Amino acid sequence: MLNGATGLNIWSGGGVARPQRSARLYRALVDKSLASSVTGQLMPTQHPYLYGIYASVAEGQTLAAVEEVVLREIEHLCAHGITPEELKKVHTQLRARFVYDGDSVTDIAHQIGYFETIAEWPAYHMLRTRLDAVTIEQVQAAAAKYLAASNRTIGWFEPQPIQ
Repeated sequence: MLNGATGLNIWSGGGVARPQRSARLYRALVDKSLASSVTGQLMPTQHPYLYGIYASVAEGQTLAAVEEVVLREIEHLCAHGITPEELKKVHTQLRARFVYDGDSVTDIAHQIGYFETIAEWPAYHMLRTRLDAVTIEQVQAAAAKYLAASNRTIGWFEPQPIQ
């Protein structure tokens, strides 16, 4: 919801642009010229992992302003959830990702092998059905649980002028 759909393992997305222009963070940061780009990443693993949000601050803007907008969007998601239209859009985007990520025998083999390392290989074949079953209420509950302020680590990379 925050960044748009992406593939689900390290081989995903070979050259296919992510459909993020209508995602919440893109509209709040890039469309408003606060950032030149924004992405997010969540790799499924056997054990709990990190969800990362990465933004490149636009020239003339500040890290603090970008962080403030990101945190505001996260808080809005946690407090108000998502709309049925957003859920439908992400389901459509994820179905498209599955097509792109499985467009060759090699890609399918990578997917199956990856899922064997984090769960079991049949999980790959059940994933679309499981994702389609996700509800608006489950998204909001997961956001409130996992995107809580107590779970965050925020880092800034601010290049220093060459002296």
